[in-house]
Amino acid sequence: MAEAGRETGARVVGLAYDPGHGLPRVVLKGSGELAQEVIAEGRKLKHNLPVVQDEKLLNALFRLPTEAEIGPELFEMVAVLLAHVYAVDRKMNEGTI
Repeated sequence: MAEAGRETGARVVGLAYDPGHGLPRVVLKGSGELAQEVIAEGRKLKHNLPVVQDEKLLNALFRLPTEAEIGPELFEMVAVLLAHVYAVDRKMNEGTI
């Protein structure tokens, strides 16, 4: 999930990706209080929903409709994001974080 700011203008975008089953896609978008609620609920989950703050990526993803797959212009930025999230997830599962 990407987020920007914690003030009223907060925005959030959630991505889903299942390797081998298509491209990453936007599954959630929200702004304002909804964005803050989504982030708060995500942090309550067992392992905390990964939240990454990247304004440039957020802006690009927020333009896409919900359920849209990312386009080639976002491949590199999303690949870096996914690599980071998978690395953090692996460390959490190993108990090293």
